[in-house]
Amino acid sequence: MSFNTSQTNQSASLEDFKDQLPPKQQKEFDEHLDVEQIKSFVYQLLTETDCPEDNRKREAKKFADLRGKYQQKYMPLMMIYPALFNMVIENGKNFDLAQFEQMMTMISKVRRKEVTEEAASQKFGEEMVEKYVKPKLD
Repeated sequence: MSFNTSQTNQSASLEDFKDQLPPKQQKEFDEHLDVEQIKSFVYQLLTETDCPEDNRKREAKKFADLRGKYQQKYMPLMMIYPALFNMVIENGKNFDLAQFEQMMTMISKVRRKEVTEEAASQKFGEEMVEKYVKPKLD
């Protein structure tokens, strides 16, 4: 791809290429999804990917194939919460629903201003240490 500038023999600036660059943001993906939307996308994606064909791709670690198959339908989830989208794609039925629900509960509390983001993050982190780190230390 070449960039065209109307000025020759002068230093080009970003302003010269403004009309040739993609938009910085896609406004439809700037906002957060509400918790119920997130849950709906995740549960639908889990259900839809729980089939022999997708499970074989998952076992073969062909995650790019799975992402490609579902990215259009689940574009808001993929664009706004790419890590969550990838965890569902990669883990399938092994996705930790209890942890996901716990995370959604914390997000709801933060959004309703029942707890601060810092307090919720600390509590969630402590629970993950209890669940994953401490058992390995014993």
